[in-house]
Amino acid sequence: YQFSLDWFIAMFNLSIQKAEAKESKDERFAELFRSFIQLLFIMVCRGLFEKDKLLYAVMLCFKCQEMEKELKLNEVMALLTGLPGLAKEEKPANSDWLTVVSWNRINALQGLGDVFDGFIGEFSTQIAGWQAVFDCDDPMEAEWPNNFKMKCSPLQQALMMYALRADSTVKALMGVVDNKLGRFFLEPPPLKLEICYEDSSPVVPLIYILASGSDPMADIQKLAESLDMLAKINPISLGQGQGPKAIAGIKDGGKAGKWVLLQNCHLAPSFMATLENLVEKLDPDGMNPDFRLWLTACPSPAFPISILQLGVKMTIEPPKGLKMALTRAYLGIEEEWFESCSKPYEFKKMLFGLFFFHGLILERRGFGPVGWNVMYGFSEPDREISRQQLRNFLDEFEGVPWEALNYMVAQANYGGRVTDNQDVRCIITILQDYYTAKILDPEYKFSQSGIYFSPDIPKDGVANLQFYRDFIASLPISTTPEVFWLHNNASLTALINEGGYIAKTCGQMMSSFGAAASADDEEEGAKQKTPEEQYNEISAEIAGKLPEVADQGAVLRTYPVRYDQCLNTVLHMELGKFCRLLKKLKSTCIDLGKAVKGLVVFSPELEAVANGCLSNQIPGPWMGVSYPSLKPLLSYIEDFLERWKFIITWVKNDIPFMFWFSAYFFQQAFLTGVLQNYARKDKIAIDRIIWNFQVLKLNFVPDGHPERGAYSNGLFM
Repeated sequence: YQFSLDWFIAMFNLSIQKAEAKESKDERFAELFRSFIQLLFIMVCRGLFEKDKLLYAVMLCFKCQEMEKELKLNEVMALLTGLPGLAKEEKPANSDWLTVVSWNRINALQGLGDVFDGFIGEFSTQIAGWQAVFDCDDPMEAEWPNNFKMKCSPLQQALMMYALRADSTVKALMGVVDNKLGRFFLEPPPLKLEICYEDSSPVVPLIYILASGSDPMADIQKLAESLDMLAKINPISLGQGQGPKAIAGIKDGGKAGKWVLLQNCHLAPSFMATLENLVEKLDPDGMNPDFRLWLTACPSPAFPISILQLGVKMTIEPPKGLKMALTRAYLGIEEEWFESCSKPYEFKKMLFGLFFFHGLILERRGFGPVGWNVMYGFSEPDREISRQQLRNFLDEFEGVPWEALNYMVAQANYGGRVTDNQDVRCIITILQDYYTAKILDPEYKFSQSGIYFSPDIPKDGVANLQFYRDFIASLPISTTPEVFWLHNNASLTALINEGGYIAKTCGQMMSSFGAAASADDEEEGAKQKTPEEQYNEISAEIAGKLPEVADQGAVLRTYPVRYDQCLNTVLHMELGKFCRLLKKLKSTCIDLGKAVKGLVVFSPELEAVANGCLSNQIPGPWMGVSYPSLKPLLSYIEDFLERWKFIITWVKNDIPFMFWFSAYFFQQAFLTGVLQNYARKDKIAIDRIIWNFQVLKLNFVPDGHPERGAYSNGLFM
């Protein structure tokens, strides 16, 4: 994602030209703002991958709010850093449904003030009402206790959802964007290659950023055919020895007015410097105006930044969401072809079912193994051949050949990619919901909600493409699991991960924010903490919680290496790693405070720790000596203290009756130690021993060691 200042200025000037004339100055300013923001959003989005489009809309929304003095920076940073902090009050009674993480976040909300003043007490008195919100399928649409939702701004609603139901954070962020910028910014317009071509020139290349398994060749050929350039395409697949051919192709194409297509630029990093020089030397006066340079590449650090900033960037990957998949499908067909079938009613009803099926099997990939056991690369060519077959079969057969169509689509066109036996059964069964005689019934629905169905049309099949596009525009932006006939919990992990990704990435890019908000705070007399004050305070708090390093020599004397007790060796190994991590945590936190005061040099290591404190993420220097962890910073510290407590309790009270399996750096050492104890006690070769497990009750509390093996908790499968 590279955009130059020159490109930004060009977009600004273009938006002024496109803006409508207005009578008053205020209306003109509003129109200029609308025109520029929409044009910028469209131009940037065509070069973004699907996963980043909502992120960009959120960033754009926050920036607009900041410039208009509407942004509350403390609330934004609380959301983007994951509402850091620990609970200061005990969980209320009858709140077993509320996790410790959620309760910590609810406590953090109260520190934000405004509508959250005294929120813990209000929450505790309305615990049953909030449980109803927690349990409902769509908490954003449910009634909140004491009409609390109406008191909150869209951003405060997003904070509440992040604390209570993290899977609804994405929908809440959509509400923030919709409230400020409008629905347009939640539905990026589909890529139109014709418009991208118009924005290019002989010296401005067109760049396709590829996702895995994507190929834009069919789209380029389709455009070339409409412009009578099909015979003038010169495709060159870059690789070893293809450099001279590419250079000759560009020179010849510039004179003859050809389209030169350099494919897979990421596979020829050594040629990229040469390509950069060629593009810089392109002279519009000495070139045929029909010449175009097309480049395709996967994201690669070797691709020249200057070309990225100069060129027209486009991404090619499956759209996100059923609505966008249907929109792209219907934008990709012509009215003449759409009206060419001899059985128009059956054709149009079934065509919608086919496009819906295509979008649905793509979206199932977002559910992980619940959707597909293997992540298949279903593509638009699969859809295109299937729609052509549908028309041909309906034209050539007297009735509707349901079995033949089901076989060709589910087992040949799409099924050719499916390798897992269970997935084969799944895709065959899914298609039977859309390639079925029931789809011709106006009352037939695709899901229990009744929102999705093949639109009802007259029996003579009179319905144009615009009718279907308008119907698709009325569908919801977000796709719920019920469309896939899955439980609502199926999307929990995907939605939580998406919300976490947006918050984390947005937080990393917030360095340019805060100037306008800080100025606003100064006007009101409130003093905003500087970043130095913030990370100094956080590092001091962490350093104050950390215990003293254990005396490893004393532990070795107390628990010497013994033939009959191999777990002593495990203790020494683990304690050594924990002590090394503890020293790193303590030294960097203390030195960070000294660096703020100017007592020590602000090294790259301390800078990483400072950034981690601000973003609530584990710093890289810590992870270099730590066990793997995905927790945010403050939760990581609490987790470390719990693990340290387990190890120190072992040191003080001898070998524990119950081992916390998750606490170790290296779990395999513990397992090997238990095996060796068993093998040495009974004089059996260790390679002849296998594991056997006995699952115990959750509330089981041992009062001694087992005769063989060990009691363990914290083992996740």
